[in-house]
Amino acid sequence: MKKITLSVALLLCAFFASAHAVWIETALKGTKNKAQEVKVYLGEYAENQTDSVAHWFSNLKDIKLYAVTPTGSREEVTLKDNGTCLSGSFTPATEGTYTLAISHTVETVYGETKIEYYATATVVVGKESTSQLSSGTAFSIVPGAEEPKNLATVPLTLFRNKQPLAEGKIEVISPDGWIKELKSNQRGEASFSPVQPGQYLLEASATEKVSGTHKDQPFKSVAHIVTHAVNVKK
Repeated sequence: MKKITLSVALLLCAFFASAHAVWIETALKGTKNKAQEVKVYLGEYAENQTDSVAHWFSNLKDIKLYAVTPTGSREEVTLKDNGTCLSGSFTPATEGTYTLAISHTVETVYGETKIEYYATATVVVGKESTSQLSSGTAFSIVPGAEEPKNLATVPLTLFRNKQPLAEGKIEVISPDGWIKELKSNQRGEASFSPVQPGQYLLEASATEKVSGTHKDQPFKSVAHIVTHAVNVKK
């Protein structure tokens, strides 16, 4: 029994050493009074790997997705198991910039670490309005452009509790799996230059050295992981 327990522990350590993350995919442009389709994935974006929902670990299948309206109100988006992802839709009732947001605490504590997953996406309906990205989740990464053109440099700002976060780790993952590692400056800022058109996943992480108990499980640190996708045009 001890050998089996040790093997499971080693497998979990190997799993969390990988780049597993949660991310949202949807079209940037939406239409008033028309359903907007949304998909939520768990996997390794750089490896073009998505886990089947049936194999999502701990309570990841219980993720809740919210659509934040241009005025800041929130409505839950009902999700269903679509095999390789959770999918759903919402119908924008007004014009403006909507934010899709996930904030999820993993039920199981792994290696004395509690895990907090966040994911965001932007949907512009008609005329663009002020973005809610910096306050949509407790940890967020905000690109200077949602649809950068001509491979121009893309500025980024990292926020924690609505304040710029210094020295946060950021990974930029290109459509073909190229990864660029960045660190935010004292103003929470960083930037990257796209190498090709396509969807890039921005993934930021920060570790909090804090002790506590979660679901009767002790932890000594909290890992915060957030993603946001941008689509680079030619």
